[in-house]
Amino acid sequence: MKTRAEFRNRTLLLAAAILLPVAISCGPSVYFIDVETRQPSPAGVDLVGKTISVVYLDAGSDEDSLFSATLTDAFVRRLERDYFDGDSLISVFCLDRQDGVDYSSKTEMVDLLVETGSDVLFLFEAPAFGTEVVTVKETGQTPVTASAAFPFSISLHVYDSMDKRDTVRTYSGNSVANVSAQITGTESAAARSSILKAELGGAAATAGESSGSKFSPRWDAEQIMFFLFSSSQWYDTYYYVEGFQWQKAMDVWMSMLGTDNLEKKACLEYNMAAACYVMGQYSLAAEWLDLSAGHFSLPYTQNLKRKIENRLER
Repeated sequence: MKTRAEFRNRTLLLAAAILLPVAISCGPSVYFIDVETRQPSPAGVDLVGKTISVVYLDAGSDEDSLFSATLTDAFVRRLERDYFDGDSLISVFCLDRQDGVDYSSKTEMVDLLVETGSDVLFLFEAPAFGTEVVTVKETGQTPVTASAAFPFSISLHVYDSMDKRDTVRTYSGNSVANVSAQITGTESAAARSSILKAELGGAAATAGESSGSKFSPRWDAEQIMFFLFSSSQWYDTYYYVEGFQWQKAMDVWMSMLGTDNLEKKACLEYNMAAACYVMGQYSLAAEWLDLSAGHFSLPYTQNLKRKIENRLER
């Protein structure tokens, strides 16, 4: 599955090659880069590296079905933009709502999650509409313009199978949609309501986009330190890191791991851990850092270890 990178390329903290010597005789130098690392969304749900499915309930009426489909589409497009570079990688399902079923229950959400085969399941309840307030602008001619304010509420349930909390989260919101349409003026109140409800697409799309934004990641600036020795291969990795070309840098570091110099080996393993951390591979970063600590005691290791542990606890 393609996921968006866990960082944004900002700038090197020191744009020129200004290196800081570590207080170890004949030891390495260090350099820092500024990155923006992805943090969990304002809603507290972390979707990084996870497969996602979205289910919306169909209550039966054409107008409600259109509203739910439009809302879900906008919600999905927002998540795909934020997590998958706009690629269509989120599965969407429509489910007929069954009376008496508690779709917020963990049992129901887990059953649906298994059916979709995803890591995270979002489920939109059918929208609940209040009594609309309709205003008709009489002109003495037909058609006439009718306007309406539709109060509505939506509920969204979320179950993340990879979240240690192992619970269903529910989010709810209320709003008012203002729409207008051309009518003959002779329709029944029910027919007039249906005509106006058919114009709710814009409000549904806005609600979906707004709901999706609550699950968008936040970006926090961090400084990440790397080690550097005086050789052409090490300098190559410096420029790769500067350009955020992580795989190229890691390939070079890996090629040098056969060294008998334990300090250099530890620095290489630390750099691998730092690169994995920036890319969101926190478990792998922890493994590399443990290898580094086992070969040589380096400064800055504890700082990176705390960063990694904070991520693994989420």
